[in-house]
Amino acid sequence: MVTLVLFIALLATAMGQSVVMTILPALGRETGLSELQVAAILSSSACIFALGSTRWSYYAARAGNRRTLIYGLSGYSIGTLCFASVFSVGLAEWLTGYALFGCLLATRVAQSTVMSATPPAAVGYVIGYARRQSLHSVATLSRVTSANNLGQILGPGLAGLLVTYGLVAPLYAIIVLTCLALLLVWRKLPDEPPSQPVPQKVTSSADVSASSPVLLLLSFAVVLFICMAMLQQSLGFLLIDYFHHSPVEAAQITGTALMISALAALSVQWTLVQRGHFTLKQLLYLAAIAMTAGYISVATATEVQFIYIGMVGIGVGVGVGYPSVTAAATQRCSDAERAKVTGLMTASPAMGYTLGPPLGAMLYQSDIYFPLYCCVLLSGCLIAINLQIQSAFSTK
Repeated sequence: MVTLVLFIALLATAMGQSVVMTILPALGRETGLSELQVAAILSSSACIFALGSTRWSYYAARAGNRRTLIYGLSGYSIGTLCFASVFSVGLAEWLTGYALFGCLLATRVAQSTVMSATPPAAVGYVIGYARRQSLHSVATLSRVTSANNLGQILGPGLAGLLVTYGLVAPLYAIIVLTCLALLLVWRKLPDEPPSQPVPQKVTSSADVSASSPVLLLLSFAVVLFICMAMLQQSLGFLLIDYFHHSPVEAAQITGTALMISALAALSVQWTLVQRGHFTLKQLLYLAAIAMTAGYISVATATEVQFIYIGMVGIGVGVGVGYPSVTAAATQRCSDAERAKVTGLMTASPAMGYTLGPPLGAMLYQSDIYFPLYCCVLLSGCLIAINLQIQSAFSTK
């Protein structure tokens, strides 16, 4: 029951994030926002999310993961309501230009400040639960965090279905889901046993060494999500500008593409990763190669079908890579470091989405395919990072 409740909590938030990524380019075009303004909203909120995750992980270690999770889901629900309401005002042209952009930016950043409590609290809870129950931590963590991939399947599908009722309709639907998840956590998730206070600073050399396995694992995860963020930032605009689809059609195709990617990620997490038949080295090589092949397919696509094919490889890469590096990092740190490492690893998607959107927008303005070429290059660099990871482990 515990893993199911945590799964549903992460599922609701993942659906919300994927809905935003699916419809935001189309909403931006409809309300007169530029690519850079859309990127600024994404990257600023992601930056706050990354910073917040590291701080909330310390709070969760002291005050309890359950309480922190309730705060995160509450902030997500209220923040989404505010964000959707501002876009509704913008679509009605009651608020335009820089005033609209400023309000959207402020509401999204405020939302990220609180909703960033959810991932570290959920991951921290499941790691502690797995230890107390003597469960395999990699499999248990993969089982719970696979909710992110399922949310990325269901979220775009929900967005594609509801945009016919208005581009902002999917955001209001997400509020209902996160409120239901909040109610479930409040009623069904038990409190944890009391734990020792967590120090504010960790003095281990593992935190400051550039060759630290934990930092290398974090780098691998951040590069994964930089690439994914650039793709999601650029794909909707590419479908409008190169393939000449309408904003609604672009949102629907983007939703389908992200859904395919998430389905591939979910499939490998529920099979390949949880079986435990492969070493970390093999899993990370698979992730790097699959992602590189996927981005090559998307970058060279002349038909939408080739984009869908590429999204399968990208999904496999993310589905194998992220849970593998997260589990490896949390297993290779001391109890005193665990709160910090958990915060860093759960913040890695937000770190990627802090850097990816503005980089993608700047590259897109030079050439619409430059963001995709950059994704190919960065995903290829993951092979070199994996070599450094294995070298660090062998000397640890």
